[in-house]
Amino acid sequence: MNKKIDCIMCIDDDEATNIYHKEIFKMMDVVDHLLIFDEAEKAIQYLLEPLDKLKVPNIILLDINMPRVNGWDFLDSFLRNGLDQKLKDTKIVVLSTSENPLDMVKLESYHCVDGFENKVLDKDKINSILAKY
Repeated sequence: MNKKIDCIMCIDDDEATNIYHKEIFKMMDVVDHLLIFDEAEKAIQYLLEPLDKLKVPNIILLDINMPRVNGWDFLDSFLRNGLDQKLKDTKIVVLSTSENPLDMVKLESYHCVDGFENKVLDKDKINSILAKY
């Protein structure tokens, strides 16, 4: 891939996954700014900052299964706070190991979700996500 994405935000409570994301994105050299949050509420607080104070993510990679505030809660808060309007060009891709078909049905009810990928991301999945969005 020739062109880099300006900013990607990863939201995942798993430390090993976050370390992996840092390493694979660094190795692939496809993003200028990688924001990693280990709690969904920290990511929401960041996104609520005025636009001129934040690095606006082009893509948010969101884990669904997290303690305290999970991915569903993040999406509800994202919509409730009008972040879907504030960040109109930001694409949200949900990452999960869930094989529950009800999760897929539930995801379809969120107009702010642009895609779904099974964990774990690898080079091919990342290239596919970047090509789509």
